[in-house]
This record gives sequence, structure tokens and C-alpha cells, in this order.
Amino acid sequence: MSVISAKNIKKSFGKLEVLKDVSLDVQEGEVVSIIGPSGSGKSTFLRSMIHLETVDGGSISIDGEEVVANGIYLKSNAFQKLGMVFQNFNLFPHKSVLENITLAPMLVNKETKDEAEGYARELLESVGLLDKIDAYPYQLSGGQQQRVAIARALAMRPRAILFDEPTSALDPELTGEILKVIRDLANRKMTMVIVTHEIEFAKIVSDRIIFMADGYIVEEGSPDAVVDNPQNERTKAFLKHFTR
Repeated sequence: MSVISAKNIKKSFGKLEVLKDVSLDVQEGEVVSIIGPSGSGKSTFLRSMIHLETVDGGSISIDGEEVVANGIYLKSNAFQKLGMVFQNFNLFPHKSVLENITLAPMLVNKETKDEAEGYARELLESVGLLDKIDAYPYQLSGGQQQRVAIARALAMRPRAILFDEPTSALDPELTGEILKVIRDLANRKMTMVIVTHEIEFAKIVSDRIIFMADGYIVEEGSPDAVVDNPQNERTKAFLKHFTR
């Protein structure tokens, strides 16, 4: 069974068609990277899976439960099975690292304070930030803030995590620490969908790469097939902009 199944997704902003019949199935433990030019609909597609955007048509199922039918969002708690990591961290500035991570598990999952804080400590240790547990976001670098954001997403014990260009707001020297955390998650068979411009990283970490352009999935396949031997002329033109 697919953890995420999106069928025939359509989305317009006014007269602008952003998604024009996009379908994607993500299996348990699979890492799927979505690449493509800006404006191709990648982020909109990702956000529609977690109900941060509504769609105009199509269906979405999470863990076999239909949450969108013919463009209508159904009442469901299944969206909580997906975690999201954004470009700009979105941490609560007035709360400590520990509070940022434990707030949702306590409010939504009804975990006790001891349960939530115990797991938060484990997660912070796994991303190398246990020593920052009492710090506030303004005291952290961008890379550290993004690692806290990943720990926050993991704290909800999601079935899958969606990453929306997780390194785009970072200086190049900080990008590596985020990619290491994502690579570690991939090695632990975390189900992930990653929108990224880091082509070489996508090739290393992904089981499958999707190339989107102009609101469509133009090409998909194994990393070697899509990156090293693309068949579509649009894919070839896009990848020429990236040097090895």
C-alpha cells in the first residue's frame, strides 16, 4: 500500500494553471525527489498533500485513507500522518528549542510532558543539537534552525516527511549539515518526498526522481536514468544548467 497516493491533481490560481493532472504514488520507505524549474508546480503539489493548499480536482489518499475526493477535502485526521519541513524553518521565535519540538505532540497527540520531552531529547541528539535544547531560534544558525525544524516534524512520529526546498534559505556552507540529516533519515528508511534544487544530492539519496515542468510530471525514474540519461528534451535542457 502507498503511504501517499495522489491521482490527477489539478490546481489553478485564477487563470494560471499550476498543476495540470499530476499523479504520484510514494511507497513505504521510499525517497522521492522532485526537481524542476521554478514555477513548475513542485511546492504547490507538495503543499496540497498536507492541506496547506487546496486543489481543484483529483484525489489524495494517505495510508490508504482517502482525504481528497474529486478536489473536495474530506474530514480526516490522516493529514497528521505527514510531517512538513519548510524553506524558512517556521519555528516559534518566543519558544525554546525544546518547546518548539514538544508543543504539537502534547497538544495534538496528547503525549505527556515526560513522553514528549524524552523523545525530543532523542531527536535532538540524532540531529546533533542536544546542547541547544534550551536555546531560542534567534540564538541558532540557519542550519541549526532547520535541524530543529526536522526534529519537530519527526516528533509527531509521521508516516512520511515532505521537504520543501529545505536548503534554499541557507548559505552554501550550511547546506551540508541539512543534507547529512536527510541522508541519515533515508538510511533509516524514512518515507520522504523532497522538493530540491540539489541535483547531485537528489541522485544520491533518492530511490526515484520526478522532473516537473509547466504543471506536469515530464519524466520520472531511477536517479541514474533521470539525471544521467534523461529521455525528454525538457529534462535535458533543465539539467544542462547544472555542472558536475
